[in-house]
Amino acid sequence: MTGLAPALERAAQWLQPHRQELLESWIRAVTEVRGIAQAEAAARCSSGLETLLSRLASGDLEGYLQQAMVSAEHEARRGTSLLGVAVETRMLNRCLGTVLTRVCPDPQTLTQSLVAFDELGDRRLEILLAAQEAESARRLVQTQEQAARVVEQARGLRRANEALRRAEAQSRHRAEQLGLLSSVSHRIAPIREPEELMQQAADQIRTRMNHTYVAVVVLEEDGALVGRWAGRPGLDRVSSGRALGPPGGIIGRAIRQRAPQVVGDVTRDPDYHPDVQGTRSELAVPLLEGGRALGALDFQSEHPFAFGLEDVAAAETLGEFLVVALRNARLFQEARRRGGAGAA
Repeated sequence: MTGLAPALERAAQWLQPHRQELLESWIRAVTEVRGIAQAEAAARCSSGLETLLSRLASGDLEGYLQQAMVSAEHEARRGTSLLGVAVETRMLNRCLGTVLTRVCPDPQTLTQSLVAFDELGDRRLEILLAAQEAESARRLVQTQEQAARVVEQARGLRRANEALRRAEAQSRHRAEQLGLLSSVSHRIAPIREPEELMQQAADQIRTRMNHTYVAVVVLEEDGALVGRWAGRPGLDRVSSGRALGPPGGIIGRAIRQRAPQVVGDVTRDPDYHPDVQGTRSELAVPLLEGGRALGALDFQSEHPFAFGLEDVAAAETLGEFLVVALRNARLFQEARRRGGAGAA
């Protein structure tokens, strides 16, 4: 915390004169990605940005994190999906990075600022995860107490037990999703090589979500679709290497339409390209930056109809985080090259 606070304090002071630009770009991004009204996005973003810049510029990092924890607990108690809050946080980091590339005085301070905001974003994810788990535990206890009060009534008891099972499943699923975000962010935040970053992300996501296959792919300037993938042990792919020409399959459709694609039964989808053995269902989410599709995050399962709406929400959140992480990795490499050229 000691080294993080000064870096964030300097960065916040550079960002202060550009707060209106930051606010407008953040509101636009939140409105577009989350699909909420502009007035609601403006209220949330204005308050969040004011708190961030004022606290960090005064060096009060501890106070900012404490306030974030109180806010997360309040949102969880209200039943708000903290995945949405995680999306907003990562989108703010993306907007901050855009301005910092212009206002930082040299490559070294740019790198320090980007790394500091990455770490701050990780701590915000930890806070959200803790709040979600605490609220899940509270609701489970509440449900169990309600079930105990109607133990003498058979019909009421059956209803209470069913509600308890649903609450447990939903709470466990949400906690797993936030845990996945925290795990992936911790693993890849220090990585500054894009290809290694994609491989680590694929490995972490597949391990935590236990899908048959996970891939992170990006479009290169020549139109080739390249990336990294992770599969269940013993799984083989039919194809490999660079895919030239317009991207095809479910992934290509997600990139063209710039929208998630959920296929419950791949045998009934004419666009499905059978390159992973045993796949029965697939989810592909585009990696979007400024409305442009940079690539996709792809999940495949050997079970039919394996993906639901909450899986789409979690995948979109992961996609937002990966776009920011890949962008920061490229900025870091560019800054390092400029620094090396200057030293030469």
